[in-house]
Amino acid sequence: MLKRFANLLVILIFLSIFNISVFASKDNGLEKVRFLKEKGIIDGYPDGSLGLEKNLKRSEITKILVYSLADKNKAIELQGKEIPFSDVGKDYWANGVISYAKNNMNLISGYPDGTFKGENNITNAELLKILVCQKKNLSTTAINNAKWPYDWIKWAEEENICGKNINPNSFALRKDAFQFLYNTIYSNSENYKSESKKSKNEPIITKETKEPRYNYNYYENKKNNKKSNNTLVSENSSENQHVIELKKILKSIIDSRNDDLLELEGVKTPTNEKSIADLKALMEEAKILLNKKDLSSDEIKKLEELTKFEGKKYRGSFRKIAKNILVDFEVLGERDARNKNNDKNYTSLKNNQIKIKTSLSDVKKIGESEERYIKLNYISKKDYDSVDAISKSTPKYKKQELNKDLYSVEEKEGTITVTINDELPEDVKILKPIIYLKYADNIYFENGDLVYTKIPMKTFIQLDMDDTTFNKETIKEHLEMDNVENIKDIIVDEDKIQKVQDVLDGLSQEREIKLNAEVIFNDGRIGELEVSIEVDKTEDHDIEFRDISIKQGEEVTLEMIKNAISTPNLPEIKEIKVDKNKLEDIKKAVITPPLEEITVMLSVDIDFADRTSGSGFFNVIIKKAD
Repeated sequence: MLKRFANLLVILIFLSIFNISVFASKDNGLEKVRFLKEKGIIDGYPDGSLGLEKNLKRSEITKILVYSLADKNKAIELQGKEIPFSDVGKDYWANGVISYAKNNMNLISGYPDGTFKGENNITNAELLKILVCQKKNLSTTAINNAKWPYDWIKWAEEENICGKNINPNSFALRKDAFQFLYNTIYSNSENYKSESKKSKNEPIITKETKEPRYNYNYYENKKNNKKSNNTLVSENSSENQHVIELKKILKSIIDSRNDDLLELEGVKTPTNEKSIADLKALMEEAKILLNKKDLSSDEIKKLEELTKFEGKKYRGSFRKIAKNILVDFEVLGERDARNKNNDKNYTSLKNNQIKIKTSLSDVKKIGESEERYIKLNYISKKDYDSVDAISKSTPKYKKQELNKDLYSVEEKEGTITVTINDELPEDVKILKPIIYLKYADNIYFENGDLVYTKIPMKTFIQLDMDDTTFNKETIKEHLEMDNVENIKDIIVDEDKIQKVQDVLDGLSQEREIKLNAEVIFNDGRIGELEVSIEVDKTEDHDIEFRDISIKQGEEVTLEMIKNAISTPNLPEIKEIKVDKNKLEDIKKAVITPPLEEITVMLSVDIDFADRTSGSGFFNVIIKKAD
């Protein structure tokens, strides 16, 4: 039972997290929560609360599943013994359950970068899919053909795992997740009372828990099955059964295709001509494989390539061709934002709108259509700055999906207008609008582009002592722009302005100052400006010296010279320059009698810390040694 259920749970690996508002359950279900707590399946926080209104994290759901379906004691024993993932240290609170799940349940295998991301939240749809697979006896065909997330929510309701009106994209609340788990394992149990008397440390598996028919871990290399590392297999399946399952997936792809899309003006372009021909040829080849019996090993391998999945993402041969078929897509506007990684120019956000020209019609916002829709991804400033590589194409930035509640989409007369209706997250550097056109299940034609939220700008300003004031107008005057007259305002920290002014007024010796500002244009665009300021004070100081008296054989030191300066209010001295040979001559003077003393004039150059300089002369009176 444990192994079969665990294999289902591999879908937890690459769960995507969406930042959308949560829902409130109509049934408080506190009796169910209390029951799970008494069984030791769930526990609370250090303050004694269960945190029922908090979101459920990946680490927390892992613990709950291990405690409810596996061996709690062994998981506890593993705490702090190993590091299952790079971000799950020995002192991480869920180290033991994550280690146990990874080693014994085939529950998790982490992300490609070797991390687990235990603090990431899980959505209602993602959680319900796991629980539905546990309770409902689904075939692979049903799973492959399920519409996300609608079928999973429907099945969850039919199995009485959850109630009606569930928001699938909301983060799962701990309270609701606990009730869902109870409803999955205990809702129809005749052994409720006997279960409640069991030890909290025993694994909890009821007779009514249904067993899945197939192992849905598409690409986990099983110890007891070495047929392929890239196939969907059923436990104890024969080679023929393996092919049957692959053909079911392939048939689903072929039956769901929409060849009419290949004739659309927005798809049938000269650039796409070869890829469309390749796609048609591959589709015909796939039909032959589907209808052929007794496939050779090479044909089976071809079938595996056509139906390849990585987790829940299709990565088969059709996708490799489809991703080269770019739909008609052009972001309108001035390309005034230069990308540091490929030296190309992109548009920037204007009046909180992105306008896209396309010959496609009836394009909706994601969630409003499954056939053709647009969504916004974004790149954070941190992720943008972390990429230093130079590329000729669009750089491979880490992208996140923007909450769809933050924007609206309107399509009219060949132009799609995406409007940002609410404040973007503070760290958003670039938006990436993408149009998707569904060709078949899991196969899309698409196209997109980068749109900067603010135009990246830099300027260098050099000031000297002839400049008496520094303000916004000074910055504007130094901007190297053809349309500088279209600037409406410059937003800058007034403390930074004063800092530069203090240098000009002689109240500060700082000479290099950097500040950030925003440039607001009349047309609604915003520039993100970095300003480097250098104040060049090159005036000379006339320095007055007092005479210095020494005896024959003594040296004239730099400290003597510094003490001989009589000019007040000079800047801090950085370096004193004097002729060393002259100093040596002074030391040896008054050697020949009858001279009792001699006066030597010495010139000095001085560099000050504020980059100014000065020079002067003084007399060195040398007296004969006793």
